[in-house]
Amino acid sequence: MKKSFAKKNIRKLLLILGSCVFLAWTLLPLIWMFISSISSTSHLLDMSASWFPDEPTWERYKDIMFSETILNKGTIVSSPAAVFKRALFNSIIVSGITTAVSLVVGSMAAYAFARLAFKFRDQLLMLILFFQLLPSISLLIPLYIMFRKMGVIDHLICLVLVYVSFTLTYTIWVMSGYFRSISRDLEAAAMVDGCSRFGAYVRVIIPVAKPGLTAVGILAFLMAWDEFMYSLIFMNSQSNKTITVALSEFTSKFGIDYGMMMAAGCIATVIPVFISIAFQKNITQGLTMGAIKE
Repeated sequence: MKKSFAKKNIRKLLLILGSCVFLAWTLLPLIWMFISSISSTSHLLDMSASWFPDEPTWERYKDIMFSETILNKGTIVSSPAAVFKRALFNSIIVSGITTAVSLVVGSMAAYAFARLAFKFRDQLLMLILFFQLLPSISLLIPLYIMFRKMGVIDHLICLVLVYVSFTLTYTIWVMSGYFRSISRDLEAAAMVDGCSRFGAYVRVIIPVAKPGLTAVGILAFLMAWDEFMYSLIFMNSQSNKTITVALSEFTSKFGIDYGMMMAAGCIATVIPVFISIAFQKNITQGLTMGAIKE
C-alpha cells in the first residue's frame, strides 16, 4: 500500500512538474514579447536592466493603430505601422477565405472518401498525402511561373490558391477519418425518410461533425495565418503584404526596431489566441473523433 501510494505521489508530482515546464515553454516567450513591446529602446538594449520596465510605454501600440506616415530624410513615406494595419486586414481576408474554401470543398471530398466506394479510392487518398509531403520550396518556381501566366501575381487570390492547396489536403485527411467514425445508420435513417445522399450529408452529417470541422477550420486558419515564404515571394506591393511579411518590415538596413516588432507581434497573436479560446470546447470535442462509433 505504501509503495502504491508513493508511486501515485511521484506520478502526480511528475505530472505537475511537466505541466509547469510546458506552460513556461509556451507562455514565457509571449510574456517576454509583451514586456519588450512596452519597454523603451534604451531599456531593451541595456543588459543590466530589470525584466520589467520602470516606465512602461504604450506609444508603439498607438503608432501601430493610428500612424499613417513618417518623415524619412525629408520625404514623407508610409510607416511600417501603416503597412502593418493593411497587412493585418489582408491576412484576415486571405486566411478566412482559405478556411471557408477548405472546409466546404475538403469536407465534401472527405465524405466521398469515407462513404463512397469507387475505383482507386485508397490510392487517390495516398496521392493527396504525397503532394502534401513535397517541400514547399520545390514548388515555388513552378507556382510563380504558373501564377505569372495567369496574371495573379501580387493579388490576394494568388495566396488563397496556394494556401488552399495545402490546407485542403489536411482537411481531407482529418475529416475522412472523422466521417468514418460516425455511424452510417444516421444517413440510412435520413435517406429512408426521403433525403438524398447530399441532403443527408448537409442535414445530418454536418451537424454531427461540427466539432471536427471547427477544429480543422481553426488549424487551417492558423496554417494560412502563419505562412511567410509564398507571401514574401508572390506579393510585391505594400498594399498586398500579409502580416508575417509586414513584421519583417520593422527591420531595415539601419537597424531593427525591436520594440515595434514585438508590439506588432503581440497584435498578430491576439486574433489566433482569441479564436482558439472562443472555440476551445469545439476543439476538445473534435479530438474525440466523432460522436457515435461504429
